Amino acid sequence: MQDNDARHPVNEWLPLRWTLPLGFQQLLAAYASIIIAPLVLASALGWPQEQTTFLLASGLFGSGVATLIQCLGIPGLPIGTRLPVVQGTTVAVIPPLIAIGANGDLTAMFGGTIVGGIVCLALAGSWSKLLRFFPPLVTGTVITVIGVSLMPVAVMWLSGGRGFGAQDTSMAEVSLGLGTLLLVLLVMRFGHDFLARTSILVGLIAGGVAGAFMGMSDFSGVGTASWASIPLPFAFGPPTFTVAACAAMTVTMLVTMVESTGDYLAIGEVCEQEVDEKRLAAGLRAEGLGTIIGGLFNAFPFTTFSQNIGVIRVSGVRSRYVVAATGVMLILLSLAPKAAALVANIPTPVLGGCGLVLFGSIAATGIQTLRRVDFENTGNVLTMGISLSAAMLVVANPIYFSALPKAVADILNNPITLGAVSAVTLNLLFNGSGKAQ
Repeated sequence: MQDNDARHPVNEWLPLRWTLPLGFQQLLAAYASIIIAPLVLASALGWPQEQTTFLLASGLFGSGVATLIQCLGIPGLPIGTRLPVVQGTTVAVIPPLIAIGANGDLTAMFGGTIVGGIVCLALAGSWSKLLRFFPPLVTGTVITVIGVSLMPVAVMWLSGGRGFGAQDTSMAEVSLGLGTLLLVLLVMRFGHDFLARTSILVGLIAGGVAGAFMGMSDFSGVGTASWASIPLPFAFGPPTFTVAACAAMTVTMLVTMVESTGDYLAIGEVCEQEVDEKRLAAGLRAEGLGTIIGGLFNAFPFTTFSQNIGVIRVSGVRSRYVVAATGVMLILLSLAPKAAALVANIPTPVLGGCGLVLFGSIAATGIQTLRRVDFENTGNVLTMGISLSAAMLVVANPIYFSALPKAVADILNNPITLGAVSAVTLNLLFNGSGKAQ
């Protein structure tokens, strides 16, 4: 791994006056995605508010710890990419967790999470051997798929966050979302140095304040949240290990490992750092360890957040210590539920306006990677085109493969996984031996 060059921007220590706002910018970009899994689970399983609040704090705590492990690594151990990687709970775990929790056994959800983390930790070294199947053709395609598949999320946020598909939007939502987008672009264009690098943060804060004055924020949760909370292991009792729960979470972790591979390659492209087999294995081990810690501290599996790659791309700040500061902030927020509830009040149209910039920049990174590919080769054109189309298949219809066995459907209904599998398979078909010609 290339983490010994202190001169590289990834290893740069920035002044605290830069590190704190830049780290906070990363936090705000990730916050909605970090809390969405516990909120959806709470709604689906009918959890009481006190329990939901506690699990939200546990998720923030676990995300912070997992992020620190990725950014800083563990001395003497091949764990952690030592790249600016934000970790959080992926929405891919929601369906299996709902199925496990439907029986009312919360401890089985944590038991399955721990087993999934152990599997990820154990398989990381073997999984990294597959990296030769990710030449620029596959890497660029997967990164493009990541960005494009996230765009409907930004549109959903712009439309008020009420769900995907056709949604009526109010003039206030349109004005706030597109106004935030315009502000971010203007700050990026005309802001000087520090201000331009924090354009997303400016958009989130300004949009949040504007949304509050427009009556689009609900601060009731701030009043009811406690001032302080300490995440404790086994708060709901010792984890239980059922065959069904462990099997479901193992399959889910395998899916997220495919997705994470694409994310690590994207981060490597943005940061101009090689993600070789050792670094990929170290990253997956960190995800496995973070997921185990999450299960012990009443949280769920952690993976790399794609939207934060966009923040790095837009800001141009690649320091892993900035994102390590984000990890510390997540832990502090987990100890202060009132502050966490306050941050949660950023209106979804504001997130959407920023999301268009972030997710579009990820897709642009993939296209930039594809510039190294020979598109005079018809096989390369078909590999990229069909893989992107396959991913859009489940973006447009998220349950397209529901007629297949559930274990298979859960894998194929993830656009990033489907795009990655398609790109690897077609590249082997047209080029052989895992290399693009």
